[in-house]
Amino acid sequence: MKIRNAAAAATGFALLGTALAGTAQATPAAEDLTLSVTQSPALGTADAAAAACRPGLSRTRSCQVVNASVTVRRNGTPVGQARFTISHQMTLQVKSHKWEETISVSKAQIISNAGGIRMGLKVSCGNPCSTSNKFPQGRTLGAPVSGKIGYTDNIKAFKSHGTASRYAFTFLKAGYTPGGFAYSSASYRCDDTYAKKPGQQRPRQRPGCVFPQVTPTLTDMASLPNIGPGIRKIQARGGHYGRPGSGHPLHYLTDKAKSDANRKAVCRGKTPPPGAPGPSCDEYPFAATREGGTALPAASRGITWVPVRENNRQGGMINKFELGNRLLNGDAFWVKV
Repeated sequence: MKIRNAAAAATGFALLGTALAGTAQATPAAEDLTLSVTQSPALGTADAAAAACRPGLSRTRSCQVVNASVTVRRNGTPVGQARFTISHQMTLQVKSHKWEETISVSKAQIISNAGGIRMGLKVSCGNPCSTSNKFPQGRTLGAPVSGKIGYTDNIKAFKSHGTASRYAFTFLKAGYTPGGFAYSSASYRCDDTYAKKPGQQRPRQRPGCVFPQVTPTLTDMASLPNIGPGIRKIQARGGHYGRPGSGHPLHYLTDKAKSDANRKAVCRGKTPPPGAPGPSCDEYPFAATREGGTALPAASRGITWVPVRENNRQGGMINKFELGNRLLNGDAFWVKV
């Protein structure tokens, strides 16, 4: 599931609602004693107030909140229930292939014959990602409990892959058939595309991870005295490419040869008009985007003449933004000026 921004991400968590098979414990022949379980997103509901974090998603942080209940049944008739909220706080690292998640279970509301229910949790992620589970196992529902899940992604040099966490909960009560459910996190992507190349002393950046469905926004250009107004003027016409809310984000381009070709297509052979602030040709959309060069109609693109120093500052800002958000080829982003 693709989530383009943090607001959409709040409803984008993939809840699987899968019942887990368990081994039935011995029960009296005359009675059918079972635990039935349910879970659903706790987004904007009353139970969300018990959450340990506010549901949402950014480029590196996630808060997922789930309402859950375990119903105790005797011969199909409910005789008790435990209600609680599960919160997930995950923070990815853009400069590390290791990160942590905190999982918290709120104080449970115990109704009638729902005491003594014990909980277990298994967490997994796709290879080459692996987990270290430090969440307390076998705790009885009632008092709040939390624990850590450690992640390590051994992604290979110049590779990337997407995966998600899968959470499988089981619930046990003496004399009752166990119950359980499973759901997954928002998908995340780890890469080592900035690995050391031949002739380089060090990699541009260490391996790291992001939530790629969140579209980041470049804001630094607003501080540039000539480039900022130039971008604003171009975004105001045509398809408004790159402007937040336009529906037309820019898409990062990692091919240097194509970037150079884009720059030449709009700046080569041009000379600044009299009274221009500087001799350097600055193109928008940026050359290092799929929308750069002459890819867009003339009404949706343009150039601004600026001092060389200002153009160099812009290059540093784009480089910092690329690394800070781990932009890969084709990744979408906005430019706010």
